[in-house]
Amino acid sequence: MQDKILKIITDALKGADAKFDTDGQTVWVDGKDGRTFAVCVSECAGDADADEGDQTYTVHLHASFMGAFDVKAGSEDKAEEIVRDRFTAEEIKVSDLEFESVKVDAELNESKSMDCG
Repeated sequence: MQDKILKIITDALKGADAKFDTDGQTVWVDGKDGRTFAVCVSECAGDADADEGDQTYTVHLHASFMGAFDVKAGSEDKAEEIVRDRFTAEEIKVSDLEFESVKVDAELNESKSMDCG
């Protein structure tokens, strides 16, 4: 299964003409501005008592965005406040910003757990 998932990821990257490298478990993708993104594909041993089939996970997506805005203000704090207010008022949209980093955490939503140690 690990090889299948790795093939899906690498085929998609090839189709997108992305520059990447892999060691058979981790895929490193060259991003812009010299950044590299890593996708790790590793098997987790399930609970021996777990039923076969899909489990329910709660997935927490933590995304950082970046963007630069010129603001006339009397101090750095006031400039930051103006940009925050513009963001809150949706004058600055998330779609106008670039991803800086993304982290996804998943938790099994049952009393049974997965061993990925």
